[in-house]
Amino acid sequence: MIKPIVPIASPLVNYLTYIQACCGINWKLDDTPPAQDLLSDEDRNLMQSCVTDLSFGLGLGGSLAGMFYFLPAYIFRENDAGFTDYFTCLAQCHEAGSLSPLIEEYGHHIRQIEEFTGGALEEMPFGNKMLYKIKQLSAVYKAYYHKYLQYHWEEDRVIAEKTCDYIHEIFAGNDIVGKWEDLTGYELLSVQYQLLIVTSLQAGPAANSLHYGVNIFPALTKSRPKEYFTYFVSHEVGTHILKPHTLDQAQPTEEDFSVYYMGFENLARYINLKVLDYKYPYDIYDSLVFELIYKDLDTNKPEDISSLYFAAVEQFKRLKPEK
Repeated sequence: MIKPIVPIASPLVNYLTYIQACCGINWKLDDTPPAQDLLSDEDRNLMQSCVTDLSFGLGLGGSLAGMFYFLPAYIFRENDAGFTDYFTCLAQCHEAGSLSPLIEEYGHHIRQIEEFTGGALEEMPFGNKMLYKIKQLSAVYKAYYHKYLQYHWEEDRVIAEKTCDYIHEIFAGNDIVGKWEDLTGYELLSVQYQLLIVTSLQAGPAANSLHYGVNIFPALTKSRPKEYFTYFVSHEVGTHILKPHTLDQAQPTEEDFSVYYMGFENLARYINLKVLDYKYPYDIYDSLVFELIYKDLDTNKPEDISSLYFAAVEQFKRLKPEK
């Protein structure tokens, strides 16, 4: 059975991205003056004071990135009903003195995301100061969604839906998930692969994974031309297939994590070039070095892809010990 690529133009996920981008958190917008109109100066200052807590990238994230971006994006990706209830519940954590209201109400979704991320939200210790910050941010996120829908979503919707149409076009009859599964011998742990198309993902983390079959992905723009979707959607499918057998099996120190993450992304790139018959070369972190390593190791017919990954990481560490 074909596991389809399913693009979605989600207003809620676009809002979650936009409210951060217009504060310069994780992303930056080209239309800065109009975007600034979304928030009051006071609320923008509050958001910007939490930049470290809300930021994420390269496989790592701040302490509030999950509950203010990844979790609500996952829960409400197809339907925004109950979105404000989510932030009401989150604000109640301050009075409760813990995250128990959130965990009790949305525990099922939290566990689903943690299947993929490996995190444990309920184990994160939050003191009163952080819980109060959560309460303040929850009020901001609740306050501006309807304003975003009224003044910004229509323009974003047109771009997102155009992107969805193009993705349907290039993957119609193209079983890209099946190609990855056949080449690696691993399965995508989902019956489909959803791409949540967001117009604000222009200057910051471009693809943001929520689950094995769910990924937040940029829209078709000048900085993300049509060719980008041909190779990078396939690349991201590959990362979701490979992750349980590579990065999830690693136990890096905090200092080593970036090397294991780069090795993981470059393994996806190395295999993706094969999947796409080498028609779309592209570069990522230290890709020239890793490509040579993977080619050399691959000629020796490694026992499996997992072994190939760990051998490549160790060889890279010997070549670049400063990493």
